[in-house]
Amino acid sequence: MSDKQDQARIAVSRIACALFWERGVAGTSGDDIAAAAGLSTRTIWRYFRSKESCVEPLLAKSADRFVASARRWPHELSLSEHLAADAIAHPLSPQDIEDELSAIRLATMTESDPALRTAYLMVHDRMERGLIPVIADRLGLPDDDLTVRLCAAAVTGAFRVVDEDVSRAIVVDGKKVSQEEALTLMDRAIREATNGRLGGPVQR
Repeated sequence: MSDKQDQARIAVSRIACALFWERGVAGTSGDDIAAAAGLSTRTIWRYFRSKESCVEPLLAKSADRFVASARRWPHELSLSEHLAADAIAHPLSPQDIEDELSAIRLATMTESDPALRTAYLMVHDRMERGLIPVIADRLGLPDDDLTVRLCAAAVTGAFRVVDEDVSRAIVVDGKKVSQEEALTLMDRAIREATNGRLGGPVQR
C-alpha cells in the first residue's frame, strides 16, 4: 500500500474512532464515516473490510511504536532502562498524543463490542508477529523456536493487559497515569509474563 493510501487510511481511522466514541458503534454507519471523511462509501470499503476495522490503523500506532522501540533495544540495557531512554529519544508528537487518547477511549469500548474487539485483537496479532525477530535475537534462538513464539505471545498479552488497565483507569476511573507510570507497568508485566526471560540485559 502506498504512503498516500496509508495516510488516507489513518485519516479515516481517526474519524471513525471519533464517531464511534461520540455516537457508539451501533449508531455509526459506513456511510457516516465516508461522509465525515469526504469520501465515497465505496472507497471506505476498498480500504477496510468493515466499519469496525476502520479503527485498526489508529489502534496500531501504539503497538507499532512499541515494536519499533523493541527493535532499538540495546543488548546491554534492561527493558526499563531502554524504555525510559527511548521515550526521551523518540518523544510523542502532538498528533501522537491525540491519537493515543483516542485509542485509549476506544480500548474501553472493545470489552462490550465483539466486532470492535476483533479489530483490537487483529492489531495485537500483527504486533506479536513483529516481536518474534526481536525476542529471538535477545534469547539467541531461531525465530521459529517454541520458546520465542511463546514469549512473543506473552509479551503481546502483557502489552494488551496494561493497555486495557491504563485505558480503564484514565477513561472510566478518571485517574491520571503518566507515561513513566505506564512504562513501569509495562516493564513489570513483561518480566512477569515471560517468567523473567525478558526484561534484563542480554546475558551471553
